[in-house]
Amino acid sequence: MQKTGFALFGLILLSLLMSFSGCSNKKTGPVPKNKYVIGFSQIGSESEWRIANTQEIQEAYSNHPRVELIYSNAGQRRDNQITAMRGFINQKVDAIIFVPIVATGWDAILTEAKEAGIPVIIINRAARMVSGNIEDFTVCIVAPDNVFAGELLARTFIDSFSGETGPMYIVEMKGTEGASSAVDRGRGIHNILDNNRKMIIRYSQTGDYTRSTARHVMEFIINNARDEGIKISGVISHSDDMAIGAMEALLEAGMNPGTDVKIVGIDGIRDAFIAMTQGRYTATVENPLGYGDKTIEILLDLLDNGKKPADYWVVLKNSVYTEKEAAIALPYRRY
Repeated sequence: MQKTGFALFGLILLSLLMSFSGCSNKKTGPVPKNKYVIGFSQIGSESEWRIANTQEIQEAYSNHPRVELIYSNAGQRRDNQITAMRGFINQKVDAIIFVPIVATGWDAILTEAKEAGIPVIIINRAARMVSGNIEDFTVCIVAPDNVFAGELLARTFIDSFSGETGPMYIVEMKGTEGASSAVDRGRGIHNILDNNRKMIIRYSQTGDYTRSTARHVMEFIINNARDEGIKISGVISHSDDMAIGAMEALLEAGMNPGTDVKIVGIDGIRDAFIAMTQGRYTATVENPLGYGDKTIEILLDLLDNGKKPADYWVVLKNSVYTEKEAAIALPYRRY
């Protein structure tokens, strides 16, 4: 009788263990919600392109029934971005999107987001970590290849001087110091121009991605060039807004941008297309939009199904426009 009791107890215990074992082996995925709340930290409103970037993301999210966007404008300050992201974490948002104003300084806040179980997507500019691998703390980066954009711009710039002999003295207008886009666009530009014997980058200054700053910087460069007896043949800019600031300074100085001084930039803003139709601007490499629809697609697949993009870097493609295409393309430019 005692042996039978022990045997019965053993069978019950074995059954329970198998039951628990079955539960532990059962895979559980995310539980989809009807609507997800997403925090978005934008760096600011420093350019026409940045304003358009914000608007297209806000429009995409407001038109989608399953996502709600909480927007924060950092006003060009990293500290404001970190404060906003910490606020998103405290609000227990479902995910965070942010544009890193500079490449470094995100270790602590990304660690906080990971510990809180909140996925983070980087867009438009890259970031890196000192104490870890950025890929372990973020889902992906959605951005163009800015080195390629710089190379494409430089090749287009060289083509605009076809038939001319050197030396030709060039101004490089650089973006915000420490921003990945400025570093990468500059690298792409130098990859091409440093190997061109006809062109010499005589002046290289930061315009901080703003039209007004670039205008003042260009005024200073024009005065220096005159004092040194240097003829400026071209301006190659990390952004269209800075290139237009430089164009305005050249016009005020009585020079002829687009003819005497070739001007090229990156972003593809409407004002650059207008300037091209006026013969005052040479070419622009478009900095693509589409972040709204793309991040919604990525987030829903992640939050509904637990699936990340196949590649960590989701690349948005650049395209180039010259004076020849400007008049045709202008009516279709949204920004």
